[in-house]
Amino acid sequence: MATNLILCLSRYNQFLSPTPTLISSTRFPQSKNFPQKTSLANLKPQRLICAVSSQFTQITDDDSRRSANYQPNLWNFEFLPPSLENDHKVEKLEERAKKVEEEVRKVINGIDTKPLLLELIDDVQHLGLTYKFEKDIIKALEKIVSLDENEEHKSELYYTALSFRLLRQHGFEVSQDVFKRFKDKEGGFSGELKGDVQGLLSLYEASYLGFEGDNLLDEARAFSTTHLKNNLKQGINTKEAEQVNHALELPYHRRLQRLEARWYLEKYEPKEPHHQLLLELAKLDFNMVQLLHQKELQELSRWWSEMGLASKLEFARDRLMEVYFWALGMAPDPQFRECRKAVTKMFGLVTIIDDVYDIYGTLDELQLFTDAVERWDVNVVNTLPDYMKLCYLALYNTVNDTAYSILKEKGRNNLSYLKKSWCELCKAFLQEAKWSNNKIVPAFSKYLENASVSSSGVALLAPSYFSVCQEQDISFSDKTLHYLTNFGGLVRSSCTIFRLCNDLTTSAAELERGETTNSIMSYMHENGTSEEHACEELRNLIDIEWKKMNRQRVSDSTLPKAFREIAMNMARVSHNTYQYGDGLGRPDYNIENRIKFLLIDPVPIN
Repeated sequence: MATNLILCLSRYNQFLSPTPTLISSTRFPQSKNFPQKTSLANLKPQRLICAVSSQFTQITDDDSRRSANYQPNLWNFEFLPPSLENDHKVEKLEERAKKVEEEVRKVINGIDTKPLLLELIDDVQHLGLTYKFEKDIIKALEKIVSLDENEEHKSELYYTALSFRLLRQHGFEVSQDVFKRFKDKEGGFSGELKGDVQGLLSLYEASYLGFEGDNLLDEARAFSTTHLKNNLKQGINTKEAEQVNHALELPYHRRLQRLEARWYLEKYEPKEPHHQLLLELAKLDFNMVQLLHQKELQELSRWWSEMGLASKLEFARDRLMEVYFWALGMAPDPQFRECRKAVTKMFGLVTIIDDVYDIYGTLDELQLFTDAVERWDVNVVNTLPDYMKLCYLALYNTVNDTAYSILKEKGRNNLSYLKKSWCELCKAFLQEAKWSNNKIVPAFSKYLENASVSSSGVALLAPSYFSVCQEQDISFSDKTLHYLTNFGGLVRSSCTIFRLCNDLTTSAAELERGETTNSIMSYMHENGTSEEHACEELRNLIDIEWKKMNRQRVSDSTLPKAFREIAMNMARVSHNTYQYGDGLGRPDYNIENRIKFLLIDPVPIN
């Protein structure tokens, strides 16, 4: 292996220009404005084929190749502070944060009143501080369960729903039956609740923690959604209207932790002295973690630049910033640094290789590449077209390097599982390319089976699993590893949501460039329905997969807790990336705004 890896590195470097650079066509401005966006109408279609010399620098036009006309990369990384300056800032924030953290912990452990405790836990979560107080939160929720057992359930709708949501979020078994007492004699939810905006909002958020078969929670969602919208039309105060619109746009259970924290920080209104402490800690922590993320991004930008794929393969997406945003969404907590790095590297390669399969490669070339990945031998590079040599060697080096880093840190040889995840991914990519090239619209079930693999979710989750799991947490049994790499339970649901969110946004662009393989087209073709109906059915399927994940999160101990949360976060980041459009293929103002808030602008501290 060592000899092969050295040979691989030697050959890989032959293809890279001697002075690779990572620059943006637009410099990030110092003002509050975002980078200028290049109009797609002004982009000249580029159909490119690479004629490789020893330096792989010559590029010539070839009209036989397709182009997705992706906009150029909008980011450079000049906003990142130097490492020493970054470290000094982190030290200053940590010093103050440690003192405030202990004071907040005393408050959490000192409250005995159920309503106050529920609200405090909810605030801690919304402010992005769960990772600091996880043990304290579990202890507090156990206290709440014991209080429930010793008192009659007479709390109002707001606190009943809040308690239900928090308990299910943290893996406690709690029945939907707690909401039965809010129903009337006719079997529907009581009309007296229609004007209770905070109660309805709490019920709405709780309904997204439902399992399959929780029909009462389905009713709760429909009831609360209808009357929250009615209340908006009839007029409610500005603060409540903002909360309701925010929730209806995307429920809390499907939002990204740090994005929600940034939003909540601007809305949080301290009422008690301990609220002020909590707000101070949240601001300090947000900025401190942001600096840590900036340092990671600095390292990854060097890796991306040195690899050189984005600058050499001009038909492909150059999306390091957006890919890191994805990794950050999956594993936001500071201790998961290695996980974020691994996911960023894997997903960076996915975006490039996906474009090779979707846009640029011929079927014969794609078959060669798929065979090469299956063989996983550096010498196979000689069988590939020149532009694919870069892709293959970059993949080979990066996966091997990631496996080595995990082996060094965790003492577990995981290369075979990382290789398998990529082998399955490339085979799924190839299947989609065959369907598209042959103008075949596959059966919906057949498409979805392949699509859960082609989403690339397992290629991201496999390194995540080995990066976050500790030997003392799990034995790395064959059963667990089979579950991971064979798309079991939680993994399959998360991958399916990833694919469906993607298809709901990207299908129009794919059809425009001649592709036939997406879930909307398959569903329409098979069922003879309209596009609108097909999209609605996909949203229903997303809800079903979320219910499965909610159940597995509570009852399935096959996978460790940290990894289960990362798998669910992958579904969440899918919702957020594709919420307003294709946040990876064609990032717009919305995704830029979110990146800016998470990675560039610190929270003002008075």
